[in-house]
Amino acid sequence: MTKNRPGSTYNFTKALRRLEEIVEKLEDPELDLEEGLKLLEEGVKLHELCKEKLTEANAKITTILGKNQTKQKTMSESEVS
Repeated sequence: MTKNRPGSTYNFTKALRRLEEIVEKLEDPELDLEEGLKLLEEGVKLHELCKEKLTEANAKITTILGKNQTKQKTMSESEVS
């Protein structure tokens, strides 16, 4: 993983798992400040990646459902005719 672009090697599931690991480490009261800041920065980038992936998935679902509803409407109209 590159430090600046965690999304280049993470899919949604891997990014979410890594975020969970980061949260666990950040909860450790013995964590060094500098390491905590690095983890926080990585976590914010991964959060943005996950948010983008969820937005993309939501758009695809909306498109699929919209196409399905149009198809059903067309089928219902043809049955009535």
